[in-house]
Amino acid sequence: MNSSAFHLNLLKSSEVLSSSPIRMRVMLPLILLLGCIGMAIWWGMLFAQVMNTKSLADRIKDDIASKDKTHAEILERQDKARELELQLEQLDYYKASVRQIGEPLTALAEVMPPKVQLTRLYIQPPLAQMLQPPGAKKPLLGPVENVETQKVVVVGKTTTETPVLALMQSLDDDKFSRLVTKERDIKSFRQDEAQGKGEARLLSFEIEYSMPERRFAK
Repeated sequence: MNSSAFHLNLLKSSEVLSSSPIRMRVMLPLILLLGCIGMAIWWGMLFAQVMNTKSLADRIKDDIASKDKTHAEILERQDKARELELQLEQLDYYKASVRQIGEPLTALAEVMPPKVQLTRLYIQPPLAQMLQPPGAKKPLLGPVENVETQKVVVVGKTTTETPVLALMQSLDDDKFSRLVTKERDIKSFRQDEAQGKGEARLLSFEIEYSMPERRFAK
């Protein structure tokens, strides 16, 4: 038998079948369907994430709003506390400025020489504060200085100079330091006219003492 043979391909191109068991016209719709399902799942996950983020943002905003209210209340209380502290500080200044002269005045009665007759003992008021500086449209709310000075004036009569000198020496003692300082000015020391025949002529005196500084500070 002759081994030579003729092989004829009598199939048309359209009649040629693929060796693959799955056809492309079947796979293409499946791929598109799976792509649509994947896109739907991805959009669903993205929407869920957006909603979760939006919910978290709303909770944070609400928390911030509540904290802002609390913060405003805290600031208001802090302002009130500072105002009260300033008031207490001002009261402490006034407390520190109070002159405590009861004990020195009591001691003065004990050291007063018998031959000295006080006719007047008074404290001069402090000088008025200039609360309207030049060119200012509004007056100042208070004194610009935290130190205030006053004078104590001692007026009396005596028979001789010796009792007055003894009185001044007594006032130099430290127990009178809250009433007077060692700074003094003898305003007058004169002999009066006799009130009648046979009566002794008295000496009138007036001594001005500087008081300790009155400080409006602790």
